[in-house]
Amino acid sequence: MTRSFLFPALPYAQCPVKCYASIRSTVWKRFSPVVSPSRRHYTRKRTTPTFSAGTGPHESKEKTKQQRIDELIQERRSRPRRLFSPGKLILYSIFGYIGYRFYNWQTNPRRSVTLNPNFFTPFILSSKEPISPSSTVFNLLSVPKGQNTDIVSEAWRTGVWSVQVMQPDLQIARSYTPLPPVEGTPNELVRLFVRKELQGEVSGFLHRISPGTLVHLRGPHLEYNIPDNVDEVLFLAGGTGIAPALQVAYTLFAARPAGGGQLPRIRILWANRRMEDSRAGLKPSDVQQFPAKLASRIRNAVFSEGVGTPVITKSLDEATTTMEDVKQNPLVEEVEQLVMKFAGNVTVEYFVDEEESFITENLLRSHLIYDSSKENPSSSIAIPQKKLLLIAGPDGFVNYYAGPKRWQGGKEVQGPLGGMLLKVNPQDWEIWKL
Repeated sequence: MTRSFLFPALPYAQCPVKCYASIRSTVWKRFSPVVSPSRRHYTRKRTTPTFSAGTGPHESKEKTKQQRIDELIQERRSRPRRLFSPGKLILYSIFGYIGYRFYNWQTNPRRSVTLNPNFFTPFILSSKEPISPSSTVFNLLSVPKGQNTDIVSEAWRTGVWSVQVMQPDLQIARSYTPLPPVEGTPNELVRLFVRKELQGEVSGFLHRISPGTLVHLRGPHLEYNIPDNVDEVLFLAGGTGIAPALQVAYTLFAARPAGGGQLPRIRILWANRRMEDSRAGLKPSDVQQFPAKLASRIRNAVFSEGVGTPVITKSLDEATTTMEDVKQNPLVEEVEQLVMKFAGNVTVEYFVDEEESFITENLLRSHLIYDSSKENPSSSIAIPQKKLLLIAGPDGFVNYYAGPKRWQGGKEVQGPLGGMLLKVNPQDWEIWKL
């Protein structure tokens, strides 16, 4: 007989019974796992369960189930833990979303109710006061009222400060210098003098909204800390730069407690592009003749026998003292009230580009060589006094008279002195660009 893989050797070929049993065993061993796995169920040896005393079949099944549970628990504990399993990823995502929502809530402009330099605070626009066709004063109150009285009052005692206004659609901000409060208004009132620019997003937003709209502010940001020992201030203001000039006057005359000494002297040279932004009622002849008299004033100041004598400046106000019927814009009226209230300590001169009236180099020299000690002989000599020369206005105005500012380390710094003041070279004056 030939040998094959199915029947390797049949030692019992002579006996039919043994030969059948051997073939059946060989076939089952080779093909039962592959051909018919389900037949294993029929080949299992059935055993009768035995029970010890005090046990039954139900208790044996419960024990087996508990054992299986323990085995599953042990098997899961023995598995290596994965850091980013699907369940953990879902949990991490939920925690991340909750943290993101909490951060947005914390930085939400509507959450803060007190004015601070870090987050935007909601203010409500109470009223709008037109100054000219291109400029308006916006009166803002905090929400709820009375939350920022101490913060604003402290800012007024410090010096020149500003706030940032947010444009909600584009999420951009611009800084504006508030005007001083007027009598009969809350101390926390923030008054912004804003000129509407052609491509100004923030100024356009302010001019579009109506009273009752929420405006978000951030600040106060200190621009310049006015020292206490100030004796004289010369302020060059261009357009909206009159706001920080009025801030300086309010801080020195009203916000800080009076010490009983001599009040400082403030001279403001306010230049505007159009006549509608300046004092109304100025005659063109008066404006044209005023620069022509500068030469004689300079000669009298420099070549006269009394070099230290004060230069008597002819203010443009003299041309309109008899024109009581001329109505001024509200901001000019506010400036004139300041001049009348502190007569002798505050003077304002107006200049208009349309009338070809400018702040010239000779005019600056006449103001810088002016000695106020002749008018204030009672000023204390023991305490050294300071003279401040401040410049505020559009970038072109500041660059022309004092040179541009510079960016250093992500911050805007003063930069070197340039422009017209570099030619004049004022001595003993502290110069600051706002």
